[in-house]
Amino acid sequence: MRKWFLIIAMGMLLVFPALVSAQGSVTLASVNVQLWPEYDQPSMLVLADIELPATTLFPVKLTFQIPQDANLVAVATYSADGSLVNAMYEGPAKSGDLQAFTVTLDAAKARFEYYQPIEIKVHERTFSYLWNGDYAIDAFGIRVLEPLDTTALTTTPKLGPAVVESGLTYYESNAIKLKSGQQFTLDLKYTKTTDALVSSQQDVQPAAPVDENTPGRVSLNNSLPYIIGGLGVVMIAGGLVYYWQAGRSKSTKQRPRRRVRAVQENEENGEEEVYCAQCGTRAKPNDRFCRVCGGRIRRPEE
Repeated sequence: MRKWFLIIAMGMLLVFPALVSAQGSVTLASVNVQLWPEYDQPSMLVLADIELPATTLFPVKLTFQIPQDANLVAVATYSADGSLVNAMYEGPAKSGDLQAFTVTLDAAKARFEYYQPIEIKVHERTFSYLWNGDYAIDAFGIRVLEPLDTTALTTTPKLGPAVVESGLTYYESNAIKLKSGQQFTLDLKYTKTTDALVSSQQDVQPAAPVDENTPGRVSLNNSLPYIIGGLGVVMIAGGLVYYWQAGRSKSTKQRPRRRVRAVQENEENGEEEVYCAQCGTRAKPNDRFCRVCGGRIRRPEE
């Protein structure tokens, strides 16, 4: 039993260094770096998209180094639908002349972003980008966005010809292969006549033309007949109610007035109302006989 235990323990000691060595010799399938000078801040926004080989066993920890004056703002992984999801990471912490952070990845694609100062002298701007060679890369590429109001722009090494996308100009390199520890440096110099930022000039545009058929949009042309018809019904109903109320008010006010007036006149004349004993017709003050049936009118004093 003790013999088997010693064999297993020795096997683990042999395998563990192999795992450590494998972790240190990770090769990235691709790294695409984008440099966006004066995009939404008067500094350089650096975006690095990382892709791991399809044979990678997850989760995996990777450590990247960035300049000491860089401000790390985001570390994320790409989900299946292409959206970015925040990733767990540690740091950044000082590492010699640089600073390092470690991210735990459970997906093949990831991104980290940071801002770095640009040297500005009146209209002249200079910046230097460094890939420190943390890992070997099968395909490394870099892309530079031309800032607004730029009159001259040069890069060392020289990038490819300008490409215009959505009204913005980009310069990019061809993909190259880098060994572990092999650094890549790009020096950027450009002249800019204003302090305008790129993001402040980007207007929000609809994904598709907006018309009467757009979901959620209410068309006045389609609704106008219903609005007019509804107003007509309300006006007719209001007129009928007003007419009915006016007629009712008039009848209740006028009839009592005539009756009150007649009673008041009779009271003023000191006379009582007299009716025919045979047909019930009301007689006038001087009538002796009924004007309808001819019967004799009997008054209280008679």
